[in-house]
Amino acid sequence: MWKEAVWLAKKEYQYQWLAFFGTFIASLVLGGIVGLMLTGPSGDGFAEFSVYLHRFILDLFFIGIAPSLATFFMAKPYLSFQNARQNPYGKRMAVLRSLPVPASVLSLSRILLMLSTLVIMSLAFYGMMGTVLYGYMGTLFDTLTFGGYVVFGFFWFGFAMAVGGMNPYIEYGMKGTMLHVLPYLYMALFAVVEVILLMNRVGIVEKSFELIKWAGWPAAVISLILGALCCFGWNKLLKNRLENRDYL
Repeated sequence: MWKEAVWLAKKEYQYQWLAFFGTFIASLVLGGIVGLMLTGPSGDGFAEFSVYLHRFILDLFFIGIAPSLATFFMAKPYLSFQNARQNPYGKRMAVLRSLPVPASVLSLSRILLMLSTLVIMSLAFYGMMGTVLYGYMGTLFDTLTFGGYVVFGFFWFGFAMAVGGMNPYIEYGMKGTMLHVLPYLYMALFAVVEVILLMNRVGIVEKSFELIKWAGWPAAVISLILGALCCFGWNKLLKNRLENRDYL
């Protein structure tokens, strides 16, 4: 089953190579932007409003955008609502379901595609962010070391696994319009929670730095374990959905 799933995932990369390349470049750009944001209010004496703004934007990137690193977010269905309405992912899965391939193999191939994409895009994102932050490690959020930055990356990678694992289910288990509807709902929920936290002077990314300084690698390991468990759950849900979905 694993061999067939890996083969299907490779074919998906060949089919969507242009979207993959565009997403990789966009991940580099996003990483550079976040790196610049992290060098801001920690030592420049920004006004109180600027501190709140930086907290919000950083939380937006890591909670609202980082899970999208698990998919080709520069693909046409993600960029165009009209294209998404045509349900290209669903049509592709309908063709695959007509072949003598078990649903378990198809669902596993989508999860492997998601995980490999997340690894590649995370390397681009955190690599570029680390490049921008080079030289600020000793002062950022009270002595962030290189080792701490690596732990930070793995901590948020686990979060991206947990939330990003939803993407294959949305793409291949739901209508095409959900590619745009659900992200809006997710961002609306994020905005509500974020406003409540900011009113209490709490930034999630900032608190994650404090957690990593206090707990170290155990925080990252727990995050990765939870992310892996969520991926396992998403795989099960997608398999059941593919077995029972009507493609007519």
